[in-house]
Amino acid sequence: MWTIGQLAQATRTTVRALRHYDEIGLLRPTGRTPNGHRRYGPEDLRRLYRIRSLRTFGMSLEEIATSLEAPGAMETLLHAQLALLSQRAAELDALRAQLTRLLDHDDPDDYLKALEMTAMLDAYFTPEQQDSLTARREALGPEAVESAKGEFRTLVEALLACVRNDVAPDSPEARDVVAKWDALGAGFHAAGTGTETATRRMWDENSEEISARLPWSTEELRAIVSFADTVRANRP
Repeated sequence: MWTIGQLAQATRTTVRALRHYDEIGLLRPTGRTPNGHRRYGPEDLRRLYRIRSLRTFGMSLEEIATSLEAPGAMETLLHAQLALLSQRAAELDALRAQLTRLLDHDDPDDYLKALEMTAMLDAYFTPEQQDSLTARREALGPEAVESAKGEFRTLVEALLACVRNDVAPDSPEARDVVAKWDALGAGFHAAGTGTETATRRMWDENSEEISARLPWSTEELRAIVSFADTVRANRP
C-alpha cells in the first residue's frame, strides 16, 4: 500500500490531482488509516495509469469516468475524441497556411494589414467557408487570379462611370456591366457554401476598413455597390 505522496512520486502525478480525483470519485483509495490518511493499492495504481492514458487523448475527467465505469462507451468516446482532434488538426493546418501567407509580405506594415484582414475573415467566415474560398483560388490558379484582379479594376471603373453618368439601372449598359461583375465574383464562391452572403455582410459592416486597402474611396465603392443592387432589382 502507498501513501498519497508515494503514489504521486512514483507516477509523477501531483498530490493535488490525486486529492481531486478522490473528491470527484474518479480514483478513490482502496483504504484509509485510522487517522483517515489515504492508502492506495495495486488496483488503484492500474486505474491511475488508465486515467493518465486517456488524458493523453484529450478526454475530460467526466468522459474518463464514464469510460472506466462503462467500458462499452469507450469506443464511442474515442471516436468522438478522434473527430475533435481531426478538427483541431485541420484548424492548425489552416493557421499554418495563414502564417505562410503572412511571411510572404516583405513590408512590416503588410503584416499588420494581413493580420487585420485575417481577423476580419474569422469574424464572418466559418473555417469551412475559408477552406472553400482557398480551394476555389487554388483551383483557378495564380494566372486566373491575377487576371481576375485586372478585370476587377476594369469593372469598378466601369461601374463608377455608370454612377457618374447617371446611367439608368434598367439600361442594357448597366445590366451588362453588373452581369460581368456578378460572374467575376461567382467564380470565387462555391455554390451552397454561403460565402457570397458572408462576403456581403463583411462589406456592409466594414466598408471603410476594406476601402482603405483599395485605390477607391469608401463613398465610391458604396455607390457602385448600391448601383449594382438597384440594377439587380430592376432585372426583368
